[in-house]
Amino acid sequence: MKAGQIYKQITAKNGKHVTLRAVRWEDLDACLEFANRLVDEREIDPDFGIILDKRQTLETEAEWLGDKLASIERGDQVSLVAEAEGRLVGNSEVIRGHVSDEFHHGKLGISVLKEYRDQGIGLQMMKTLVDESRMAGLKTIELEVFASNPRAIHVYEAAGFKQVGRIPKKIFRKGHFTDIIVMAIEL
Repeated sequence: MKAGQIYKQITAKNGKHVTLRAVRWEDLDACLEFANRLVDEREIDPDFGIILDKRQTLETEAEWLGDKLASIERGDQVSLVAEAEGRLVGNSEVIRGHVSDEFHHGKLGISVLKEYRDQGIGLQMMKTLVDESRMAGLKTIELEVFASNPRAIHVYEAAGFKQVGRIPKKIFRKGHFTDIIVMAIEL
């Protein structure tokens, strides 16, 4: 995987053209805007499954992106963004296990901006991540999802993930607990 590498051009259900590609340094401002929009959405909807809990600064986002790009170069990560109408609308990654016993296993994270959900973009991102992870030599991938998020669970199942466990009360937000469902796929 190379920074900026294009994987697919797709047409979303709303007719918009979307490019699925690897993240690049030039995405810094777009990544910052994307992250902060997700944090704002979390404030409005406590069941929104984003873990990021505070708005980012240009400095913190630059550090995050620099670390991500270095991780991609080392082969420790598969990263994919969705770009539509000249803006970042989705971000995802599979991070390879860091110890030798888990080097074949990855952990997946994905998010799509609210106005671009239910357009097939997330599913195409998931399928591309699975394919790229397989080519990178991974054998299994896991993810965690809020039990209160049936839309995301449906997308993950459509991409081939199966529920393999549940962590009761893992998340405590705005005065209530939320269970986490653990899902996995064998490649």
